[in-house]
Order: sequence, then C-alpha cells, then structure tokens
Amino acid sequence: MLPVYLEIMRPGNCLLAGMAALIGLLVAGGTPEPLTLALVFFAVFAVTGAGNSVNDYFDREIDAVNRPRRPIPSGRISPDRARGWSIVLFAAGCASALFINPLAFAIAAANSILLYLYARSLKVTPFAGNLAVGYLTGSTFLFGGAAGGDVGITVFLFSLAALATLAREIEKDIEDVPGDRASGARTLPIVIGERRSSILAALFVVVAIVLSYLAPLGRAYLVAVTVADLLFLLALVRILQGDAPRAQKMLKAGMTAALVAFMVAAASGLGYL
Repeated sequence: MLPVYLEIMRPGNCLLAGMAALIGLLVAGGTPEPLTLALVFFAVFAVTGAGNSVNDYFDREIDAVNRPRRPIPSGRISPDRARGWSIVLFAAGCASALFINPLAFAIAAANSILLYLYARSLKVTPFAGNLAVGYLTGSTFLFGGAAGGDVGITVFLFSLAALATLAREIEKDIEDVPGDRASGARTLPIVIGERRSSILAALFVVVAIVLSYLAPLGRAYLVAVTVADLLFLLALVRILQGDAPRAQKMLKAGMTAALVAFMVAAASGLGYL
C-alpha cells in the first residue's frame, strides 16, 4: 500500500502531469539539463498532488458515501492534515518553479490558486468547472514551455489538450445527468440541455482537430497526430449520436494518442527522429 500522504496526491495523475510538462519543455527547445528537468517535473508533480489533496478535503463528506476507502473518509488521515499537506505541496511546487524563472513561477502560482478555487466552488459552477479542468490540463505544457523559454510553440499543445479535455468533461457531465439532477447539481447539460451541450463539445473537437494540423512541429508529428485525429473523429460521431459514454472513451483514447504525438515532436526537436 502507498503511504497515505502519497496516496491522497494520486501519484499516477501527478506523474502524467509531470511528463506533460517535460514534453512541453523539450518541444520549446529547452536544454534538457538534469536540474531543470528535475525542477520542472517536481513543481508540476507537487502542485498537481496539492490540487488532488485539497480536492479530497472539500469532497470529504461526499466521499464518505461514494468513496469510503479514500484516505480522509477511511480515517487514515484527518481533514486538517490533508489540507495542511496540500498547503505544503503548493508551497513546494511554487518554490521549485521560482528557481526556474519568473514566468514559470507565475504559472505555478496561478494554477495553485485555481486548483484551490476549483476544489472549493468552481466544480459545482456550470461550465466554469469544465473550463478550469481544460485550462489546468493544457497548462502543464505551457509550464514546460515557460521553463524552456518559448511559451509560443506550446500554445498549440495547450490548446489541443484544453479543447479535448473540455469536450470530454462535457460528455462526462451528459453521462452523469440522471445522478446529478437527482442530487440537485447544476451542470452544463442540466442548465442548457444535453443536445446543446453535445453541439458545444463537438465544436471543441472540430477546432482541436484543425489546430492540430497548424502546429509547426514537423512531419513526424503530423503523421503521429493523424492517429489522434482519427480517434477524435470517431468521438465526434459518437457525440453527435448522443452516445456520451463511448464518446468520452474515444476522447480519452485520442488524448493519449495526442500525447504520443507530442512526444514524437519532442523527440524530433532533440534529433532523435
């Protein structure tokens, strides 16, 4: 079993976020010096873990019913300790970012504030929560770009990740409408309707596909991202058919393939492809 302080961070998510930031760094042409790599990875790992920890703090009453085995409801860590741990992680992540450069610190600090606000209130605010998750997912690439000294090129990676995540979050909300309506939640599909929400999600997917071919990341990237775009097209069909469960699964698969395409772009920039 994982130590409870590591478990509440959800290290798998932290690891993926840290890898995304490293990809952003390499795509931006950053020199892969060991210290810079370590600082970038640790800063993102810590801030992501802090966000997950504070999220569990605010969700402790809901988790007591739906996920009783999580650290707080199971009694393995107190709410106050979980909140204190999140503060330590936020501070450690931002401090690491400060050693990189001012822009990296600004992104880390802004994301820390947004993660706290999301856990406290934004997640139950129609569409605002979706926007926050989309931005936070894409911002890992921006952070890597900031560390590498060229945010510009990582704007493409940020946009693709944010748009795909937004579409998936909306589809997840559509799938959860029965339960959310019964609990009194006001998600986007409940507020504006499932059909309009599906159209909005489809629009995000279309824009993501178009942007993917505009990114100046080389031929190898274009070949690799085509695989992701085919999966996104399949997801688009499912969205328009009103099949939210399969749509979000295809979107997740497309996002995984897009991450591979970004890795190909990073490898190309280093001369490995």
